[in-house]
Amino acid sequence: MSLTRNPRRSLTSLLNRVSPKVPTFKPQPSAINPRRSLATTAAVISKLPRNEVRRMAQAAMFDYFYNNRGLQFLIAESMSRNAPLFNDTLLQKLHDVSAASSGDDVIRSITRFLLYHPVNEFEPFFESLGLKPSEFSPLVPCDKMFLNEDAFLLENYHVFWNYGVGREKMGKIFKEAREVFGYESGVLVSKIEAFECLGFSKVFVSKLIVCTPRILIGDVSVELVVRVVERLRGMGFGLDWVGENLSEEGSYDWRCVNRCLNFLGDLCGGDESEVVELIRNRPGLVFEESGEWTMMLTGFQTKLGLSRRELAPFFLKLPQSQELGKCVSNLRHCFLFLRGIKMEAYEIGEVFRGHSHWLGVSRLKHTSTFLNALKGGKKRLCQVIQENPEEMKKWTMGLRVQPLPGTGVVDVVGSKAMKARFLLELGYEEDSEEMEKALRCFRGRGSELRERFDFLLSLGLSEREAKDMVRASPDVLTQASGVLEAKVNYLVNELGYPLSTLVAFPSCLKYTLERMKLRFAMFYWLQERGKADAKLAISTILVYSDKSFVTRFVNRHPDGPKHFEELKKNATL
Repeated sequence: MSLTRNPRRSLTSLLNRVSPKVPTFKPQPSAINPRRSLATTAAVISKLPRNEVRRMAQAAMFDYFYNNRGLQFLIAESMSRNAPLFNDTLLQKLHDVSAASSGDDVIRSITRFLLYHPVNEFEPFFESLGLKPSEFSPLVPCDKMFLNEDAFLLENYHVFWNYGVGREKMGKIFKEAREVFGYESGVLVSKIEAFECLGFSKVFVSKLIVCTPRILIGDVSVELVVRVVERLRGMGFGLDWVGENLSEEGSYDWRCVNRCLNFLGDLCGGDESEVVELIRNRPGLVFEESGEWTMMLTGFQTKLGLSRRELAPFFLKLPQSQELGKCVSNLRHCFLFLRGIKMEAYEIGEVFRGHSHWLGVSRLKHTSTFLNALKGGKKRLCQVIQENPEEMKKWTMGLRVQPLPGTGVVDVVGSKAMKARFLLELGYEEDSEEMEKALRCFRGRGSELRERFDFLLSLGLSEREAKDMVRASPDVLTQASGVLEAKVNYLVNELGYPLSTLVAFPSCLKYTLERMKLRFAMFYWLQERGKADAKLAISTILVYSDKSFVTRFVNRHPDGPKHFEELKKNATL
């Protein structure tokens, strides 16, 4: 396809090139009222299918950029087809015109609108490269409006295009190495040719530029890249293999890649055949995040007790389809789960040493979502895992949680007896009406109630204070220890309330953490503006219904309702 403009090409054929279904228009010799034409366009557009309207707008944009602005065919076509946000904004402006009457062809009217209202051509150009408005807004020149004013930009665009770099890949290059598009004539071509002189193929150079755009502006050592590639070649990995395993989605730090290769060499004790086997089976060890995930995974496993000689077999056991980043995330989640059920550090190490290869592939459910379904406390959970760690395979995301083995009617009866003994310790009279009511009120197993009560004591409360809290507000112990811990941490450590506040008003712990954060965020916002008393009791902030809270607090400031809605919106994200 020729990049030069052919003025003799008919407008009809050009419009058919962009959108064959769009009707052509005939020029009218009579004078045209722009305002009336735009109003007509808005009326006609409102009656057409949205896809048809978009095709018309694309054809009109192409006509404007190619025939009226004189941009090259390739640029005009890309800007008209690949800038949907710009396209929709243009159509919205036409819809905003209020008058209506019968009139000219829609495409001609849109083109005329562009003639009377010239647009900043850099916006649809950057969008056509795959950039979002938030990404290209800072890149739009302040002193230029038309693309022809920046000749080097278009020239370097065509250099990349002719070399096989697609438009969306050019958007990535523009984000990371904008200076490249400002090179004077011949500079970019000479830099690209220099890579080929190093023995790299055209396909590999194209991939390398997209993966590491800053190599074109000298921020990345070319010698280091060559050294890494030659080292891989020496292991028997061809240039094509290296190129296939480079991801154009990321940006490579070749110092990290080189460091990872050195580490794998040390890990295998200098046995290059073992290093080759690792890399061939798991290329992601070197190329995923430039080898950073490999180093993080190694550090994590080493801290849990794996020796260096155990790491190589661990890497080999991981499925090739498993991304190392997800593996790190899954193992970390599993570690937090085991810590959450109070498993000892050495016991966690034992679990990871023998089962990391499948724990890294599986994503466990959150503790709070299935502890009740398992019908067992944390101690029971630790015991089951120590006896058979593979039991955790049944607790992964997407699987229905089954009760732990060995639970049944006997356990339920035993739990009720434990609950009764616990209530007697709190000071309830045996077989009293108050105790029967408390038995119905306290949800959960007897062992769980004791565990939650022990958590209150661990905060530094006396046994008398803890008992008074529970008797005043039984709801406190209907919540898991993790939930209680999160609420107490927020109120005491983050907001600075003393423990005596919880003793005086234990009911505050029955409210959700989300309600607490929303109410206090709003309260402190009002306090900063002098609209709330600094000595207000915690109960006053939490007990009111949502409607009463808005009336009594939010409406104290003119911007209060708007800010409160923003807080609620952010809380749901």
